[in-house]
Amino acid sequence: MRKKMMFASDLDQTLIYSQRSFMNENLQETILPVEWFENRYISYMTANSISKLKQLSREVLFIPVTTRTKIQYQRINFAEYDIFFDYAVTSNGGTIFHKGIEDQEWSRQVSAACKNCLEAADLIQRFNEIRHPSWVHPDSGKMADNLFYYCLVERDMIPVVDLAAFKLWAKEKNWELSIQGRKLYLVPNSVNKKTAVQYIKGKEGIDCSLAAGDSLLDLDMLNTADFAVAPAHGELHSLRLQKLLDLERIHFTRQHGIKAGEEILDYVADSMSKDLVV
Repeated sequence: MRKKMMFASDLDQTLIYSQRSFMNENLQETILPVEWFENRYISYMTANSISKLKQLSREVLFIPVTTRTKIQYQRINFAEYDIFFDYAVTSNGGTIFHKGIEDQEWSRQVSAACKNCLEAADLIQRFNEIRHPSWVHPDSGKMADNLFYYCLVERDMIPVVDLAAFKLWAKEKNWELSIQGRKLYLVPNSVNKKTAVQYIKGKEGIDCSLAAGDSLLDLDMLNTADFAVAPAHGELHSLRLQKLLDLERIHFTRQHGIKAGEEILDYVADSMSKDLVV
């Protein structure tokens, strides 16, 4: 009997890429836009990646899983390339869309779980004690969908010792700190991609799950998948090189940048073919 399979994937720097990610690459293939914002295209995939994702989305339950807010997610246009899906997870797991409508039961569960975490206002007040215009952009810093906080930072200027101490303190209060590119995220443990994906998995009776992602905020989702893959760039790859985490069960691509997206989709397709029958 054919297994019911699911592919849950992070978007930015995993499947879709900003121009900065490939502008210095000597690419020999077509790059296509997938996101339009402020009168310009800002995110892309290779034509090969789009073709591969289109095929996968017809064979398995494909779920975009992103830290983006609801509004930021809606800027992405997969439909232009005939890529469709029933579910999407945004707000780092805080929101689930099913056929374009928010799952209210999931929202109630997230709200209840957040009561076990320190109040966001208290966390931000503590963060403000160490933030400084030299490394945090003065006008940045906002709550995303009333679920988590993020701001823009200059990575080279971050006071590493102070931030490490704050990260440990936040962890004790059930919050996770993650830095992805130029953004610093503070996210309550109850708002996470893993539990959102597990919720969908249970509803849909999935037998086998595949997952892809590049950051610490993706790690639990990757660790609970049957097959997991990450690109050779980003936060997880950096932690792997530094040997700061045990990431042995996660497959890392050979290529980095936008070409890693193709390799991720090839790995997913290959893993599916190996584990298709129950």
